[in-house]
Amino acid sequence: MSDPVVRFEIAGPDSAALADFYRKLFGWSISEGPFPTYQTIAPAGPNGISGGIRQETFTERVFYAKVENLDASVKRAVELGGRVVIPPTLVPGVVHFALIEDPAGNRTGLVQ
Repeated sequence: MSDPVVRFEIAGPDSAALADFYRKLFGWSISEGPFPTYQTIAPAGPNGISGGIRQETFTERVFYAKVENLDASVKRAVELGGRVVIPPTLVPGVVHFALIEDPAGNRTGLVQ
């Protein structure tokens, strides 16, 4: 796979309650993240991927694919009928990412 899935996020109106739910359901190791109302999910074992739980007024699940060139991937998504939700954004020391929607409205994150 040339652009592997490397991260996932779960969002909802009460991130602490979601973290508690998934911690109890799956035994996930979840800790406070780099932002308020954000929890970080540690990878489970050597083959697991990391994740996050963020507080939003809406619910959603997003997976993040690692891409070679973020700007080119966002441009290609638009050419293929997708829409940019969050343009390429650099969070210093954390991540360089974008969020797109496919033609059906499914959101996918891209990280470089």
